[in-house]
Amino acid sequence: MLLECSICNETLTQPRTLSCFHSYCKHCLENFVATHRKKAVKAKAKVPEVFECPLCRTEFRVKAEENVEKIPSNHFINNMLELLTLQQQAQRIKCQSCKAKGSATSRCVSCENYLCGKCLEAHNNWPAFEDHVVLTLEELAKPENRAKSRGKPRCEKHDKVFKFYCETCKVLVCRHCTDVNHIRPEHTWFPLADVVGQYKEALKTSSAIFEQQRNEAVQSNLKLEHAMVTLKNNKAKAKDAIMQQQQEILKAFTTELEEETAVLLNQVDMKYKEANEPLVKQQAVVKAYLAKTNSSLDFARNIISNGSDEEILSLKPEVEEKAGRIKKERPKLMQPVHNGAILENVNLNDFRKFGRERKKVAVIDDDDMAELQAWAS
Repeated sequence: MLLECSICNETLTQPRTLSCFHSYCKHCLENFVATHRKKAVKAKAKVPEVFECPLCRTEFRVKAEENVEKIPSNHFINNMLELLTLQQQAQRIKCQSCKAKGSATSRCVSCENYLCGKCLEAHNNWPAFEDHVVLTLEELAKPENRAKSRGKPRCEKHDKVFKFYCETCKVLVCRHCTDVNHIRPEHTWFPLADVVGQYKEALKTSSAIFEQQRNEAVQSNLKLEHAMVTLKNNKAKAKDAIMQQQQEILKAFTTELEEETAVLLNQVDMKYKEANEPLVKQQAVVKAYLAKTNSSLDFARNIISNGSDEEILSLKPEVEEKAGRIKKERPKLMQPVHNGAILENVNLNDFRKFGRERKKVAVIDDDDMAELQAWAS
């Protein structure tokens, strides 16, 4: 789901990730923006620069003179796609340790090289490599080992693997960096493993917030669906009651009754529409919020389960900030504005007065509607 475009329902291609953590193929998002711009031109309106996420309606901006190329791609999503491609092409991966370039059967995580069967045997017999970690391609395909199929990033200045994190500069550093550019006490740095552990715990807290809000949105949506089903059933019952009574008095005033029945059925539809509209609007807001919480939770869980050390370090502040906003973005109206029991126990005589004494239907008042529209925007 995380690696699937919700527009074309295919695996992501050149993905672009919005602030709500929903990702789309670059060309799909380009077509989405172009379609909205064409509609504006056709309607002789101003070309829009603000668009809504197709899934959760979170706003994103693309200036009139720009395209979606400016929307950043997410390194975590790109790395996941690379791993997916690796797994699909596992049979074509070549050995990186010999000239024969035979098919690889395993990978040395320590050397960061793929090995064929012969090279693996030589590697295992070499005393200097005794402590190296070697995984088969099948083992690399497991979720817990995905990050190990990629080479570790290195310091551009010293060509050394990053082993520390400088809290002062908020960057990864190698051993040489700590001795040259990030010297204590001016800089505070810690071993990478220690910082990653702390950041993972922080991400778990954010993930718990996403999960709680997602669960509340799920419950709210279920109640809304129940209310809408009840309302629809009562609509059908009301129509059935009217039709049944029509048949009972049909002989007395057939023509008059048929005309009145048509009017009354239309009035039932109007009353249903009036009662259903606020539920539909409310559900749209709740579903949009549910999509936000689902995407945020899915993103946070995937980072925790599959993210590399560097991804966890770089994405943690963004996820925490989103977690801090998710509660504030929660719709105030989570309970259905009515329970759908508006058209219960109707009869023909009651509806004869409908045109003269129109009964009030539970609706969202102006203040509540303004709040819903503000949240949805």
